[in-house]
Amino acid sequence: MTVIKSIDRGITGLIRLILGLTSGVIFGVTFLAVIFRYLLKSPLPWSQDVIRLAFTYMIYFGAAYCVKDNSHLNVDVLLSALQPRTRKICEIIINIVLLGFFCFLVTFGFTFAQLGSIQTTSYLMLPMTYYYLGIPLAAVCMAFYVVENILRQIKDLQTL
Repeated sequence: MTVIKSIDRGITGLIRLILGLTSGVIFGVTFLAVIFRYLLKSPLPWSQDVIRLAFTYMIYFGAAYCVKDNSHLNVDVLLSALQPRTRKICEIIINIVLLGFFCFLVTFGFTFAQLGSIQTTSYLMLPMTYYYLGIPLAAVCMAFYVVENILRQIKDLQTL
């Protein structure tokens, strides 16, 4: 179990780093773009590409972080009406379905990212692969966290 915890710490640390860096990049580049556009009367056209890339990764990895903490949006009116054991079983089933969806995102996300190699961004001429690669990379993290949740829920189910 310690291997899983160390992997969890590594992934979580990486996600926090990505979230911090992307937030800083968005703030810094947006601030520079405003200064250059309105004070220096010389816009930074490349800033849109950088902000969009940082925002994309912030959203994808922010979603992965929400999966870790089970803080994503859910409607649990029906689940809260169930008996504890039945509720736990339903939560496990829901997480198994989520795992299937994340596996789908990983598989088809890499395919989608490969297709982005023929497209480029407007100003920096970066391949769109860099943008699309956030989908499968974040989905790998989400799948790991969901497996972790399923294992914890099975353990909790055994104690009920």
